[in-house]
Amino acid sequence: MQKKGRVMKPIKKLGRCICGSMMIFVVSFSTPQGSLAANPAADKKITKQFLTSGQVDLVREVVTLPLHRGRLASGETVWFVLTDVSDYATSKKMGLTWAPSLAKAKDLTSTRVAEMDESGNFTFNSGRVDFSQPQRLVAGAAPNFFPAKTARAGSVGDAHYSPLIRVANRKDIVFNAPVIAFDVGPEKIAFCDGSPDYSVVTDSVASICPDKGTVDLKLRFGFANGKHLRYLSFDANSEESATLESSTFAPAESDILQSGATEVIYTIVNGNMGAKDPNRQGLDSALNGEGPSLDILAHFTEISAGYSPMWDVRLAEWTKVAISKDQRKLITDGDDLEAKSASGLLVSPAGGAGEDDGESGELSGRRLHQRIISWPHTTALPPFVRGAQSVFQPLTLTSIPKPPQWLVISRVIFDCNWRAK
Repeated sequence: MQKKGRVMKPIKKLGRCICGSMMIFVVSFSTPQGSLAANPAADKKITKQFLTSGQVDLVREVVTLPLHRGRLASGETVWFVLTDVSDYATSKKMGLTWAPSLAKAKDLTSTRVAEMDESGNFTFNSGRVDFSQPQRLVAGAAPNFFPAKTARAGSVGDAHYSPLIRVANRKDIVFNAPVIAFDVGPEKIAFCDGSPDYSVVTDSVASICPDKGTVDLKLRFGFANGKHLRYLSFDANSEESATLESSTFAPAESDILQSGATEVIYTIVNGNMGAKDPNRQGLDSALNGEGPSLDILAHFTEISAGYSPMWDVRLAEWTKVAISKDQRKLITDGDDLEAKSASGLLVSPAGGAGEDDGESGELSGRRLHQRIISWPHTTALPPFVRGAQSVFQPLTLTSIPKPPQWLVISRVIFDCNWRAK
């Protein structure tokens, strides 16, 4: 029987990466694919937006979401956003993305328990996030900038934190409710005109205005089904992934893989380099400060009954033969990536030259173990350029902790409908 394609498969020593993300919209572009980073808003058109509670600014590449104020049962203030929900009626009522697969995560240890009163105010039983430490990121030595030499996330969740919550007094509906700030008053996070203090808010915030009840979050760039994709990245179960995605390190969310409530996203490791190269892509390029890694969400065409904002990140590496024959190209479609894997052009970084495992037709190898989003996932990766501002600054070296067994990325999608040519 002919095999459609091989999927990168993890080995035990490195494991998988999950990112918590949210799909936002599909955008149509009138300019060539390679000019992604600097297109004016006039060249872009949103053709489908999934998170309707958000207002998108294509000039600034941000989305404005309602900022919610809740509290822990122990009294601390929790500032958060809502992006996805497992219940269809609630998604329509609140303008959230319907993600029914999240219902599979309701009994996981990492899914926090909450209650919601008649006014829509949330009280959480657990889950703290520390935003005080500075983000640190140092690329590896050229030409292999990935993995990073140093990675320290700017925000860290405790042993009980993940973005998912189960509302016990609302029929156990599961929300994706990432924390934006924790245990601070509104005066401490009032940055309505931008330039936020990242020691009190998550690093993906562009501006935040508690008095107006809004927060502007920086969009991430990627592809799905040959089209441009915009999404948000909130957390990862790997510290390097969280650092790369400017998201929260949330090791507790690793157990999401037990539920099967995940999507697959591919990240190229060693694509073409050069900020102006129309085929530029990958973690090496991103860590070199050339732009986002431009990940590929696999087999996505529409929000459906199986959708989840938790993304299982899988790495793919061009072979030496592919590089020597100048066969590296920008990949924008999951089927195309898997076809290139089946033909031996792409392999998992820790795998051999594309050996079949004899059972599923998958490549032996590994998934991303140090990275963003949820790295993560989900993450990212993630654009290493925030709008026009690079995330790279002089950083202090720090040791990278031992990677978790599973890597998870949480991402929120907006769908962008510019078909890559």
